[in-house]
Formats: sequence, structure tokens, C-alpha cells
Amino acid sequence: MRPIKQLENRFTRCPLALAMLCLSAPVAAEHVMPELMISADAQASVFSVSPARALTELQKTPGGVTVVDAQDYLTGRAGTMEDTLKLAPGVFIASRFGSDEARISIRGSGLQRTFHGRGLLLLQDGVPINLADGGFDMQAIEPQATRYIEVERGANALRFGGSTLGGAINYISETGRSAPALSLRAEAGSFDYQRYNLSVGAAKGALDGFASLNFQEQDGFRDHANQRNTRFVGNVGVQLSPQLENRTYVTVVDTDSELPGNLTYAALKANPRQAEAGSLNRDAKRDFQLYRLANRTALTHADGGVTEFTAFAAKKMLFHPLSFARLVQNSRDGGIGLRHTQPTQWLGAQQEHTVGVNWRRGLTVDEQCSYVITPAGPGGTPPAVSAPAGTHPCATLTKSNKLTAHNLEAYAQTRWSLTPKTDLTLGGQWTDAQRKVAPGDVPAPPRYDQDYQRFSPKLGVLHHLTAEIDLYANLSGSFEPPSFSETFNNLPLKAQRAMTTEVGARGHVQVANAKLGWDASVYRAKIRNELLALDVGNNRSATINAGETLHQGIELGLSARANAWRAQASYLYNDFRFVRDASVGNNRIAGVPDHVLNAEAAVKLPGDVWFGPTLQSASRAWVDHSNTLAAPGYSVFGLKLNQSLSNGVAWFVEGRNLGDKRYANTTGVIFDANGADAAQFSPGDGRAVYVGVSKAY
Repeated sequence: MRPIKQLENRFTRCPLALAMLCLSAPVAAEHVMPELMISADAQASVFSVSPARALTELQKTPGGVTVVDAQDYLTGRAGTMEDTLKLAPGVFIASRFGSDEARISIRGSGLQRTFHGRGLLLLQDGVPINLADGGFDMQAIEPQATRYIEVERGANALRFGGSTLGGAINYISETGRSAPALSLRAEAGSFDYQRYNLSVGAAKGALDGFASLNFQEQDGFRDHANQRNTRFVGNVGVQLSPQLENRTYVTVVDTDSELPGNLTYAALKANPRQAEAGSLNRDAKRDFQLYRLANRTALTHADGGVTEFTAFAAKKMLFHPLSFARLVQNSRDGGIGLRHTQPTQWLGAQQEHTVGVNWRRGLTVDEQCSYVITPAGPGGTPPAVSAPAGTHPCATLTKSNKLTAHNLEAYAQTRWSLTPKTDLTLGGQWTDAQRKVAPGDVPAPPRYDQDYQRFSPKLGVLHHLTAEIDLYANLSGSFEPPSFSETFNNLPLKAQRAMTTEVGARGHVQVANAKLGWDASVYRAKIRNELLALDVGNNRSATINAGETLHQGIELGLSARANAWRAQASYLYNDFRFVRDASVGNNRIAGVPDHVLNAEAAVKLPGDVWFGPTLQSASRAWVDHSNTLAAPGYSVFGLKLNQSLSNGVAWFVEGRNLGDKRYANTTGVIFDANGADAAQFSPGDGRAVYVGVSKAY
């Protein structure tokens, strides 16, 4: 039995009712953490700053940036990336069947992928989660081991060397200096959802450590949608001297996900809980194990400069039966990074300079085998599949490739204070990437060895209109070589490149006894060779290079807080279209609604109980680039009730889609539906209620 399975079995013997009894009260919305006392000989950790300080640093950027405090999303169910990021300005995220896997996109990056994301740099504590070819897995992230999340949209992610259209999302872990000594949390609810988390943290002198073990399982709203995840996340830090700190991170993930497939819209309206027949008959699923080790070392110099070295290694094993074949992949990825930040004071002004280099390499052994082909029935029609799911043998190894990805990224950025109120930022990134496909055990040409190189510049201006209000503008380039999952039939694709302009404002004002805040950006990206993923049937996808496309839109975040009430909203306007395309003219690019709104509000009841509504709303979303088939718009409402007590106990009750609306939360993407209904719709979950309790010691 795998070691993590042994932990999982021990962790799940106590049912939810007993877990609640063990916690002696309800769990976590916003738990109140006991204050940690750090000894005088231990300096504050470079890798463990508060969310407020992280936001202050981020807002030196002349562009759209956000910090999501984990204490905000822990007031309700906190099981997926959608739960954590749905209120983050500029982020579009929609789960495909209530699971970890989702369509996640910023400014239209990788917007047609509903699994194994791309177009974003996903990091954990500043170290890439992405495989070397650019793809990433949502299941690699544990929301309940996270202290806060940094979102840097577009080229605002240059401080990590990111050059994608979408930017970067950085999950910052709890450490032994920030976490409670012991924290227990349990969640349960509709569709047999259950989730348990145990975490510990400790600090003594120069040493600290944090560890989190999480188990989650759900039967799912739909048939054949069971998901089971076990994650261990931990880190150990040591301050070798007042100037030198090292931290090591360990992640182990074991995840099994059944795949229910997409439905026609007629089938969705008739019975949204059903699974697509091909996925059910072939027992389609996406299971993998991930082992990841990362390390960060930071040296703080006497003049205020900081030199940071990072390294990581990851091993992933994927088992992925689909309706057309069974895929097996074994991946090994690793990388190193070096970054130096230096403050200076020249010509009577202050500056900050950053230079860095990242190198990553990945090798994936990719194998595909076909199923036994069942003979056709009378009249040439295929017979009904009667064998139980999972019994279809793999008949022949039809594909075996060795996929190698290399990336070398060198970047630099300098920020000058031109006046006490105005900063100028100049920067750029050079990418040298290689994608190589070589024969494995089954030679099946074509093969390729493709190199991608490009420089992406950045120019930005930040003006402090007042102490509370910033205005900004920037012009930046982006560059994205294709991932291996986008090279259908082993044909190389061109790299996607773009130039983006952005203007915006952020700030807060005090009105009576309420603090009102906003974060607003308007952007326009002219893209060449956009990587567009298409569903080509039978659960298969292909990616093409479009010619010229245009992405423009509005990213708006609003918040209001007072003693007795609070509210938060995130609005997106997405105008993504082709430009004079020979086939579809200036049509909208399929895969994302034009308008998206997520909001929640709450009032304080007696006993510091918070109660209020939630809203998730989206307009029509095209399914095909020919703009003949669309998912209708929808609005779903919920309610949330939570309380946080001074003794570290917290609890919540959350209702979602209380009107039990039948709607498509996301869709596949095809080129032309010819106006006919197609099996491309992924139903949103029906009416659901979740409860949770936590205790922090």
C-alpha cells in the first residue's frame, strides 16, 4: 500500500460527526490564531510576511495585482481553486463538474482548457508548479494550507520571470511562524462531500516548521464524478544567520477523478446529473500521483539587497483512460532560479533593480494504447456496451513518445522614483525554449525538435494621486511556446505572442464609517498565433494557431467594510475576437462569457454571527468560433452564515444554487456547430448545502 494511502486510511476512520465532536464546536470561517512569540535571536522570515505587507509590496507594480487572504475564503467551503479565486479581480474560473479541474483564465489566457491549465505561471511560494512545457494541474494546490494568494495579471508577473498573457498566481504557504500550533477543520455537505484537514506549526529560535494533511472526497453532483484527493504539504525553515534563511517545501498529492464528460444542452436541461455515455462506458478518469520537493535560500545584504536561489524537482505519474484510448504518462521535472533585488539612491532619487534567470527541464514518457474494438451490430450500428466500466482491456500500444522541454528565461526590471509621487518601471524578459518529441517503444512519425526564442519588453508608470489612490499604465509583451498537450498528432505549433496595453486605478476611501476599496483595469492585447484548443470529438482535443486576435476587457474589484456589514464583488467584461479571419471574420472567440459577476455580502448579527447572500452570474458564452451555438447566461444565488469565536473555534453553513437552476457552468469549444446542439455543455452543480467546523489552538 502506498504510504500516503496508509495516512489516508487512518485519517478517514473518524466520520464527520465524530470529527465535529472532537473539535468541540463548529470550524473555520475566519479562525483567530494565537499570537506567536518569536525569540529575539530569530529574525522575521523573508518567506513569511503578512498579507497586508505582501499587498503593499505588490502595489508598487504599475498594473493589476491582488492579494487574496485565505481568511476570506475560509468563511465557506474551501475545497477548490474556484472556491479560492472566484472573487479575485481579473480571474475567470469555472469548474467543469464541481471538482478541482476548471477553466481558469486571466485576460483570455488558455481560456479553452477545462483541465491541465496553461497560459498562467502557477507558483507555490515563488517556485513554479508548472511542468517545464508550461502546463499545470489544479490538484497540486492545497487551499487550506495557504496563508494568502498573490495574483499578478499579465506582465505584472515579471518579478518571477513570467511572460505569459495571463500572468502569475502565487499560493503562499503557512509556516511555523504564521500558523497555529494545531488546527483542525472538517467540511461536509451535498453530493457526499467531505473534507478533513489537520495542520501543525511550530517555531523555536532559528527553526520553524509547518505540516498539513488533507483528505477530500465527493460522489459529485453528476453520475461518474467521484473525486478523491489526499494531500500532504509541509515546509521547514532555518535562519542560518540574521541575513541568511533557507526553507524546504514538500508536497505529496494522490488524486483520483472520474470524468463524466459533456452533454448536449437538451440533455443538460432534461437531466443534468447524467454522465456522457462514452465516458461512463470506458470509465474515463484522470488519476495521478505527484511528489514535489522545492527549496528557497535568501541572503539579505547590508545595503538592503536580497539574493534568492530556488530549486525544485517533481515526479508525476498519470493514468488517464478516455473514451478513445488509455493514456499513461510519467514525468520528471526540475529547475533552478537565481534572482537579485537591489535598492539604490542615485541623482537624488530612489530606485529598485531586479535581475534574474530561471532554468527548467522536463522529460515525459507518453504512452497511449487502444481498446479492443467491438464488432458492429446488425446493419452496421454499434451494439450497446454492456460490459461494466473499467473492464475494457488495452489491446495495443499505439503511441510511445519521449517529450523533452527546456526553458531558459532571463529577466530584468528597474523602478525609478521620478518624483515623490511618480514611479517609472522598465523591464524585459528573454525566453529560449525547446520542445522535442522523440520516438519511444513504438516509432510513429512525425517527430519534431522545435526552438522558440523572443524578447518581451515592459514599460510602466505608477502615479500616487493621493496617499490612498494610485493610477497606472503599462505597455508589455508576452510570449508562450506551446505545451505538449497542444501538439496534436505531434505537429509543432508556433509560439503565441502579444502586446498588451493597460490603464487602471486602485485605492480606498473612507465614507462615514465604511471603508470602500476598488481595483479597476482596462486592457487591450493584440495577439499573434493565439493557441486555441478545439474539441474534435470522442473526448479528444486539438490546438491550432489563430492568425491575429484581439483580447480586451475590464477587470473590476469592489469591496466595502464597516463594523456591522461587508460586501465584495468581482466583475469581468471579456471582448475576445478574431481579426479579419478568413473563416470566421471578426467573430467572438468561444469559451468564456462576455460578462461575469461574482459577489457576496453579509451583515453582523448578535454574537458576531455573519449572514448574507452570494451571487454567481454570467452572460451567454459561445461554444463555437462560428458563433452559432452558445450556453445561455445564468444567475445562481446562495446564502452564507458563519461565526468566528475568540477561543479559535469557527463554523460556517453555506448554501449554493438554492434555486436549483439547471445551467452550464462551462463548455467545450469547437470550430463550427452549424447551429446544432452538441455534447459540449458541462452542468453546474444543483442545490447544495455545506457545513464546516474548525478549531485553532
